[in-house]
Amino acid sequence: MRAIPFMDAAYRAQLVPLVRAMKAKVDRDQANNPFGVPIATGTWAGSNQVVAFGSTMYLLHQAFPELIGTSYTLDAIDYVLGRHPANNLSLVSTVGTASKLIGYGHNRADYSFIPGGLVPGVLIVKPDFPEAKTDWPFLWFENEYTVSTTTAYILAARAAIAASEEAK
Repeated sequence: MRAIPFMDAAYRAQLVPLVRAMKAKVDRDQANNPFGVPIATGTWAGSNQVVAFGSTMYLLHQAFPELIGTSYTLDAIDYVLGRHPANNLSLVSTVGTASKLIGYGHNRADYSFIPGGLVPGVLIVKPDFPEAKTDWPFLWFENEYTVSTTTAYILAARAAIAASEEAK
């Protein structure tokens, strides 16, 4: 998407059917849950996947505003800030009225706390049970602070700010 301004109009035109097909697939996939985001069902909870989705959809919105709206980005931020299937706890430490304050951090053996850190969050235990241990950090796949996850959140948060500014 970032290359589009440097390419000719034919390049963008070739992307339009691909973006339409991708949007149709995303909409079909998101119909499986009421949160409008890709929820992980594997062995690692999916807040990183959610915020990466929000950022990507905002880049697509910037390039193709006639095809992609801002709701995908805003839904992603809503999800990590507490609108998810386990509880209403923000998965970003110190962001929101109630947030994750105990994580599995860089020291590994302690009850870590990193302000602004994003934890993986809600894990869907098969067949469909949402789990998010809030006060026991040693389920690292739900509670681990990582640099890549937190930086992905910062990018998604900036995209959400830009998306909400567009609505004004």
